[in-house]
Amino acid sequence: MKYFFLIFFFPLLLLSQKFESGFIIGLSTTQVSNDNYSGFNKFGPRVGLFINRKLKWYNIQLELHYLTKGSKQNSNNSIKNQSTNNNYLNLNDSYNFNLNYVGIPLLFSLNIHEKIKLELGNATNILIKQKEEVDFYEIISREVNRIESAILIGIIYEINENYHINIRGSNSIFPIRKHSSGEVYGLNKGQYNTGLSFNLLYKF
Repeated sequence: MKYFFLIFFFPLLLLSQKFESGFIIGLSTTQVSNDNYSGFNKFGPRVGLFINRKLKWYNIQLELHYLTKGSKQNSNNSIKNQSTNNNYLNLNDSYNFNLNYVGIPLLFSLNIHEKIKLELGNATNILIKQKEEVDFYEIISREVNRIESAILIGIIYEINENYHINIRGSNSIFPIRKHSSGEVYGLNKGQYNTGLSFNLLYKF
């Protein structure tokens, strides 16, 4: 993995006099839309590197990050929910759906205030591991798509020249997998990752 980081960033670092670079550390909170488990209950890390450049009235930023997504629920409801392996599970059961990604976000940002930027972009995330559990027992899980494309929107606040705070929302553009029934309901074509991340950026 370390060689992948070097190969990815080395050509850009050669132009460091024109670019700013640094690292990202943060916390993501996510859910999987249309899985009948509501709430951003899945927490995980988000870490990575970034490099950006100011071009006239906007900035462009390229990142390499690792993050977790998924869904988690501990419910006292007594209704039933259909599992990913087509067995019915009681929502009294604990549920944990964990997805680990390595991705490359590309973002454009512009200043809306002296210290505040609005960002918009897209991330291509590659799934490296998935795990689904009910009551802490791993179940046979339907496969999630290997590649996720997600739209990103966020706000950046500049604390000082080196430290920035970033709040970012994301949502899958295409379903990460179909419903367990395989049915499609209008624009609801399956399950989607939805998330918020709270990040600290440090510029070298």
